[in-house]
Amino acid sequence: MCGRYVIAGTTELSERFQLRSLPEGWLPTWNAAPSQRLPTVVEEEGGDRVGRLMQWGLMPRWRRDGQPGVAPINARAETLLEKPMFKGLVARRRCLVPISGFYEWQATGGRKQPFYVTAKDGGIWALAGLYDEREGPDGEPEVSYAVVTTAANPLLRPLHDRMPVILPREAEDEWLSRDVTDPLQVERLLQAYPEERIDLWPVDPAVGNVRNNGPELIAPAAAQRGLLEG
Repeated sequence: MCGRYVIAGTTELSERFQLRSLPEGWLPTWNAAPSQRLPTVVEEEGGDRVGRLMQWGLMPRWRRDGQPGVAPINARAETLLEKPMFKGLVARRRCLVPISGFYEWQATGGRKQPFYVTAKDGGIWALAGLYDEREGPDGEPEVSYAVVTTAANPLLRPLHDRMPVILPREAEDEWLSRDVTDPLQVERLLQAYPEERIDLWPVDPAVGNVRNNGPELIAPAAAQRGLLEG
């Protein structure tokens, strides 16, 4: 799954994704949560990459203001081409969602222990995202996104049966490219990330409160290190 994540500063994003422009007014966060406006990467008509702030939680363009309905934060890779909310976005509304890592919870003895999941090499990941854009009540564009998920790899399966689609660097250009419009070509990129390239450790339950936001949230909780194996 993916319900909370961490994203580093603007300098790291600019260098990592070779962005022509960065989102204005955005600050790093150690506890990114649904409904927040967070940075994404899109490709413009001319091929330039830009950073855009989007709301995490997809609001389809066809939903009218005040109309009831959920704003999904995740989209299952296996059913993207079946769900009306997502199938129209696969060809031309794909984005990268930069993260430094994400949190996942393991049920243990009647409570839930959070773990921080990150790249073993310390680099920034790009999650596969789908986005949509509509006109808001004030006439300004409202842009929102969902993270694509797939079946968890063996390392993460003890925590959850789903994981976000972490794109290998060699697949990022293809996912982002506006020239790639064949849904089947896109679909083959949606694989579980190799477990040998992932690190994870238990962290303080304080991450469960979205008001907590600081680098201490990803510090290892040493006393809890045996939980995953147990």
